[in-house]
Amino acid sequence: MSSRAITWRLFLTCWVLFSMHFATNIAREYYPAFSLAERGTLRVDPYVGLHPDLFEVPGRGAFMNNNPGASIPAALPYLLARPIVDPLVARAAAARAASGEELTADYDDHRPLRRKFFKQVREKGLDLRFGMASGIIQVGYTAPLSALAVVVMRSVLLRMGFGAAWALGLALLYGFGTPVFFRTGFINQNLAVAHLALFSFASIYRREDRSPSPRSLLAAGFLAGYGLFCDYSGLVPIVVLGAYALAKLTAEHGTREGVLRSLPMVAGGVLGCALLLGYQAWAFGDPLYPAQHYMPATEFSGDGWNGIHLPALDLALQNLVDPRFGLFTAGTGLLLAFAAPFLRAGPGPRLARREQILCLAMFVGIWLFASSVAFARLQWNTGVRYLLPAVPFLFLLGATVWARLPQRAVALLAGATLLQGWSLAMVRETPAESLATTLLGGLQLPWLTVLGKMGAQYLPFFEGRAPDPTLLFVAVFGALAWLWWPLRSQGRSLDDNAEVTP
Repeated sequence: MSSRAITWRLFLTCWVLFSMHFATNIAREYYPAFSLAERGTLRVDPYVGLHPDLFEVPGRGAFMNNNPGASIPAALPYLLARPIVDPLVARAAAARAASGEELTADYDDHRPLRRKFFKQVREKGLDLRFGMASGIIQVGYTAPLSALAVVVMRSVLLRMGFGAAWALGLALLYGFGTPVFFRTGFINQNLAVAHLALFSFASIYRREDRSPSPRSLLAAGFLAGYGLFCDYSGLVPIVVLGAYALAKLTAEHGTREGVLRSLPMVAGGVLGCALLLGYQAWAFGDPLYPAQHYMPATEFSGDGWNGIHLPALDLALQNLVDPRFGLFTAGTGLLLAFAAPFLRAGPGPRLARREQILCLAMFVGIWLFASSVAFARLQWNTGVRYLLPAVPFLFLLGATVWARLPQRAVALLAGATLLQGWSLAMVRETPAESLATTLLGGLQLPWLTVLGKMGAQYLPFFEGRAPDPTLLFVAVFGALAWLWWPLRSQGRSLDDNAEVTP
């Protein structure tokens, strides 16, 4: 099987499984996407009151209190689907009005804010539109973007010296055994920064000191700069990846030539950052101040400057090991990264010292940034997200450790890691609660769980229970097994470090 055939199978597999685990959370990033697809603007005036992170600027309109980079591409699949969505919504609204029945808004959930939100969207007649639009965005944007990240991870692993079988297995482990799986359930700006940082690194990284082309450097700079347009944590990848590229180029070509060769990356980064400055000038009248400068006071906005302060020790520890949202409680396998610098040099897959420093610097930078943002304390409500941009780089560090473990240990640890990631993506509670629910209650899918909580308001047979997804899992995994069946004839296993033959 050719490498290209494996790539497409990997992408399709991840796309299907990520789409299956769609979560119906309408996070703040959806509202600019909805507005852009429906009205051609990033203003969110019709949705004020539905989410606490939407606010009005006197004389300018209503906006989201964060950067819109993750929302803009999400509008495209919804825009393309509107010729189907709009008539269906109109027909449902007409049928609802003609029935004369009293509108109900029952949502069986212990969290009052979720019950309140469902009541609001039902009363506004937005429930079906939000449900369909968010599902379309999942299938057309969020899931394929994460699937592409898994494909790019495989490409980087191959460049590190992993054979085809190992690179494939580790790429799947990255997609489904880390918090990437959980966060792919709906739009998330931190995950977007993680993907863009990985794509930027992949544009620069070449094994054995081969220099990236000017076009690759331009792309790397733009990708990193666009990460800042998604979230201000994107500042860390800009600095770290820029320093890495400069160090690589000057080491290969000398100081003067290296600086000159880095200019395409600078140009790409400036272009990406210019998008943010242009948006802020359009939305708020000043290109330099972020949305947080204009939003009304909230619980943590009084800490430091609009919620930004020096790194706090307690928050730093919570970001790592809090049982509700700590990075290593949600992605325990990432701890292997810290053994990588202590491995003895030898043949086989490896990251050179410069790349190891890059990965560690990315982790430390993101960790310090997240420990300086008071709003990170709200992750108890949403799960791990602030440290997500560090995940691909911790995984790359840990990949070389996976390759040194005994085969039985690899199988056991990979199984445990996949179970942790999968249970979190299915149940979407704390890591411990998600694991316990999966082991005791069996398979579930988040969107089916939500339909079950809505009772018979949409489909009578959903009353009081969520549909059992077992048959759906059997059908999907059966189809994926058929898709991958030709690879079985190659006779490859994870301890084989050779390339798959064309």
